[in-house]
Amino acid sequence: MIDDLKNLKGLREYIRNSNLRYREAILDYYKKLGERLGFTVRENSSVIKNGVNFGRLDIVWLEPNIAFAVEFGGFDEILKHLWRLVEFSPGIAVLVLSSRSECRANKVSELVEKSEITREIRSRVMILDVTEGKIVREPLKEN
Repeated sequence: MIDDLKNLKGLREYIRNSNLRYREAILDYYKKLGERLGFTVRENSSVIKNGVNFGRLDIVWLEPNIAFAVEFGGFDEILKHLWRLVEFSPGIAVLVLSSRSECRANKVSELVEKSEITREIRSRVMILDVTEGKIVREPLKEN
């Protein structure tokens, strides 16, 4: 399953052949991938803990507990996604970023590694740079 998540070539081909806008094509790719793998997929799922709504996650695969966040904006937007992921605490948190955005994927990886806030999910974070077509950070093998 991790190999499916890391298939950036397949993602790139899907985006190219899709009639959807870039971000929507990425979300559709991971939605359909989860469905093809037999998982229950939820889109725009709210993260609510102790009565507080932290916002929505782009996509969640329920059975393996994998959450996806796609963001091409600035640092503030990345922090919102990270906070939601920390609160949701998935088995694997996949951040899909772009090296052309304001917030570089390698800087986000550094933030995940060094921030005390992300300590609980640090070993379960995967960061993909779709522009460069590379995996910036992989979850530890035990997950």
